[in-house]
Amino acid sequence: MTHILLVEDHLGDAELLQEILSLVSADRFHIDWVQRVSQALECLGEVGFDVVLLDLSLPDSQGLETLMRVQAAAPTVPIVVLTGSNDQQLAIAAVRNGAQDYLVKGQLDGAGISRAIYYAIERKQTLEQLRQSEERFQALAADRDAQVQERTRQLQQALEFEATLKRIMEKVRDSLDESQILQTAVEELAIGLNVDYCDAALYDSALRLARVCYEYSKNYPSFLGRVVQIADTPEIYSQLLRAQTVQFCPLVIGSAPDRAAILATPIFDESGAIGDLCLFKPAGDTFSEPESRLVQQVANQCAIAVRQARLYQAAQAQVRELERLNRLKDDFLSTVSHELRTPVANIKMAAQMLEIIHTQHKSASETAKAPASLLQRGDRYIKILQTECDREMKLIETILNLQRLDAGVESIELSAINLQQWIPSLIAPFEPLVQKQQQRLRLDIPSTLPPVLCDSGMLGRILSESIENACKYTPPGEEIAIAVQRDRQHLRFQVSNTGVEIPPEELPHIFDKFYRVPSTDPWKHGGTGLGLALVRKLTEHLGGTIQATSGDSKTSFIVELPWRSATDTANSPLFNPE
Repeated sequence: MTHILLVEDHLGDAELLQEILSLVSADRFHIDWVQRVSQALECLGEVGFDVVLLDLSLPDSQGLETLMRVQAAAPTVPIVVLTGSNDQQLAIAAVRNGAQDYLVKGQLDGAGISRAIYYAIERKQTLEQLRQSEERFQALAADRDAQVQERTRQLQQALEFEATLKRIMEKVRDSLDESQILQTAVEELAIGLNVDYCDAALYDSALRLARVCYEYSKNYPSFLGRVVQIADTPEIYSQLLRAQTVQFCPLVIGSAPDRAAILATPIFDESGAIGDLCLFKPAGDTFSEPESRLVQQVANQCAIAVRQARLYQAAQAQVRELERLNRLKDDFLSTVSHELRTPVANIKMAAQMLEIIHTQHKSASETAKAPASLLQRGDRYIKILQTECDREMKLIETILNLQRLDAGVESIELSAINLQQWIPSLIAPFEPLVQKQQQRLRLDIPSTLPPVLCDSGMLGRILSESIENACKYTPPGEEIAIAVQRDRQHLRFQVSNTGVEIPPEELPHIFDKFYRVPSTDPWKHGGTGLGLALVRKLTEHLGGTIQATSGDSKTSFIVELPWRSATDTANSPLFNPE
């Protein structure tokens, strides 16, 4: 059954058409008849028709406008124009605007109208199939074009990422500067991936802390210097420490109100985790697989470059240390040679002079009484022999003491010391030297200080070396002060001298063996650079500490020893009854 919508305002024409179609076949056609376009539009919206037979001249619409209105309401239903106007131009225009056929009333019989209806339906279906095929083809072409564009974009992105990786590798491969390596990687990644933020964090050796050391930021506050406890975020760092890349979205980033997409990639080598690279994107965005792979490749290159830089720095440090030790060896040989040769030369000269005096004295004795000048000269040369022998013995004793202290075999002999009497006797030999060099010597000891339990030989050597050092470098008119203080746990000795300072960069080395501050020695005393090294060793051997301070034209050496009263002998940690 073919369902026909007949749009015809003339009753006679409508009845005639129905009669003609019924003669062809009464059961093949079902006709709904309306007289206006508005009625046709309502019917087309409610009922499905196979074809529309349309008169172009209706009470509410005329000409091609009638066709256009009906076609707009039912674009998939074929329309056959059935009109009384035999106008060829109108017929062509109607077909061009979508009508399947143009029939003139009174020129067709039932068979011709039936055939026109079926042809119209078939042509419309064919055109609809062609339209659908074209739409599918266009969709397929558009999809293929989109695939080609996406593939092209991916290839272009891959080329850009490869160029970025090559550029980073060229910059970090030959660099031995860790800072330059990581800062370059951070900046190149941020620019190459067009992200809002990128940083590099380094882990401590115990893998407890992560510190942001380098960053590149466009839209985020600076995190430079931020320290994160690795244990506080185990869900992230547990993966990073296993060399796994993590992508996540924290609730808040610094002071930024928005969430952010974050990609964290470990800087990892065969020795373990060194740090990580962290990149931010706006909330809702993600890092693609190629982007993640690029970051991983950069992190791998950074790991190799950083490890090489650290090995290089360690090697350089070893070279510098070997150079320093070599200089110390040379200084030691030069100093010891000088210190040994000078007394020996003086001793030899004094012995020769004594031999001459002895010969002269013998000749004078055979003739007359020996003159007094010969005896005075002999006394002076004997004094030279004694002084140089003492100097030689002190050097040898210092070297042996240091060797025994380094070996840990130096014994401690405790005794009770009354400091109010003992220290003045200790500094008495220095008073002529102080007067000769126009210096002032001041001693400050509390009168209520009880006797202390200590090794008098070691304590005496500590104070003597400190005072001797102060005498060497104190200018004329300045003061040398020795002060003793005590609290509940410590006994503190402070030897200070004014008018001289030690440069800050020299203070860490002041107690090194054979080290001498490069400064002017007003009295040209020289020295081996072993005195203060021995002082530190002796102080540590007694369980104490020593430090040097310098500033405001004053230098101080402060020795702190554990306080033990002479009545606490049995309880002293230094006392060994065996």
